[in-house]
Amino acid sequence: MNRVLLATALAPLIWGSTYLLTSSFLAGVPAPLLSVLRILPAGLLLLLAVRRLPPREWWLRIGVLALLRQGLFFTLLYAAAQSLPGGVAATIGASSSMLVLGLAFPLLGQRPSALHLGLASAGLLGVALVSLGADAALSGLGLLYALGFAFVNALGVVLFKRWGWPAGATPLQQASWELTLGGLMLLPLSLGSLQALASVTAGGWAALAFLTLIGTALTAWLWQRGLNLLPVQQVSLLGPLSPLMALGLDLLIVRHALSPAQAAGALLILGSVILTALPARHSLKAAPSA
Repeated sequence: MNRVLLATALAPLIWGSTYLLTSSFLAGVPAPLLSVLRILPAGLLLLLAVRRLPPREWWLRIGVLALLRQGLFFTLLYAAAQSLPGGVAATIGASSSMLVLGLAFPLLGQRPSALHLGLASAGLLGVALVSLGADAALSGLGLLYALGFAFVNALGVVLFKRWGWPAGATPLQQASWELTLGGLMLLPLSLGSLQALASVTAGGWAALAFLTLIGTALTAWLWQRGLNLLPVQQVSLLGPLSPLMALGLDLLIVRHALSPAQAAGALLILGSVILTALPARHSLKAAPSA
């Protein structure tokens, strides 16, 4: 199995901890402020490590990607998590892989293969079986938030593949630029809710530190490296690993029983991801690896 693909898969697995940590420790923090606290320190930390700004001619494109893939994505993600049952938000978010396949055709000229469509559908069905409960109460605004974060993520990924990246820029540099700009864009929206931080416990700050350092700084680099080196369809199909990890954490920590439907969904997700990895023996696009 391709090592780059395996490393990229770590990102959605780590992201699977987001809902549990947020709902357990950070539920009272507004979505824009929570997003800033997560992505801006991560971006500044990576920027301090790389010590390089993007070329002037790339600022507009990187700004668009930062708005879509960081600022809007995280704000809508947390707004959906606060408005919907976690399973519903995770299921709709997993539709991002289907949206990537659809957007890649008009924007990249890449027609989705029957295999990719089948695997994306199987992964989405698996997420639905894992996450959705019969008693889920749905909010119309929450559904729009969830559809929004799935769409901006898919559009950002496809636009990145269309535009490429500055000559010589590494995945670490690309991640630092996007996270920093995305956080700065959200900063004015979050300043009015700083009083919410008074209610954050020591456990909440520890959860936020993990989400910032591991769940954002590390995973942004891993995911960006995968996008640089692998076909966009293949990377997007790893997305269902996130709700699968959320289910595993729920079983281990919250001690919820696994229903037959959830077990079937977990098998569907694992099967779709394993089959995604099998065609990965083709040559990869040359790009920096650090």
